[in-house]
Amino acid sequence: MSKDRESTFFRSHELVVSFGGLTALNRVSIAVREKEIKGLIGPNGAGKTTFINTVTGYNPTHSGEIFFQGENITGLKPHEIARRGLIRTFQKRGILPSLTALENVMMGYHRFMVEVTIWQIGLCLKRFRTIEKEAILRAREVLESVGIPDVWDHFAKDLSFGQQTLVEIARALISRPKLLILDEPAAGLSSSEREHLMEVLKRLVSEHGVALIISDHIMDFVMEICENLVVLNFGEILTEGSGNQIRAHQGVLEAYLGGG
Repeated sequence: MSKDRESTFFRSHELVVSFGGLTALNRVSIAVREKEIKGLIGPNGAGKTTFINTVTGYNPTHSGEIFFQGENITGLKPHEIARRGLIRTFQKRGILPSLTALENVMMGYHRFMVEVTIWQIGLCLKRFRTIEKEAILRAREVLESVGIPDVWDHFAKDLSFGQQTLVEIARALISRPKLLILDEPAAGLSSSEREHLMEVLKRLVSEHGVALIISDHIMDFVMEICENLVVLNFGEILTEGSGNQIRAHQGVLEAYLGGG
């Protein structure tokens, strides 16, 4: 059984997370295949963000394990997990308004700069200059890949909310994720912006082989883009299945609507 878990691309195994006397996650097991788009949904307080924070190292686990590409990553720090290719975005956009779109995206290149010492940065040695040039080139590439190549020199504060969302996704992409976890990516977007975002994310999977976990409250968005969805409620898995199966599940209707 242990060998089977470790061979899975990504799997959480019976995760339990508690805050004081409150159990936020109770034996949550979720598996993701390579190149899969997995949805994570549930009403407010269901445990979605707690799950994301836990598998990316921001919350400690009470019990359970997390496997990624055959490695047990339980207990690793966020930057250690990110260096392995498991990257996440946040509900609250982390864009710095006084920086340009290009500069915001370049911030995500840090995992490739671990070999650069403070002395190399201070002295502007060849190695640092090379990495800086690589970061600029890569940032321009990912801005183009998300469909906003012309805003690279615009200050983030001057971008639309939809463009800021794409900049944040580009910042995650610059570090070449193998599994990208998106927390509320469609929140605040117009219908046309959501359509564009879906196209971007589908290309990430088909052209670059990135697997996705998407947590969002906009049901039309997650139902359309995700092959399979997990529904959390009160920190436990209520059900898992296709969009049609989720729509027809009475327990899901009750969880969202508060009644039969």
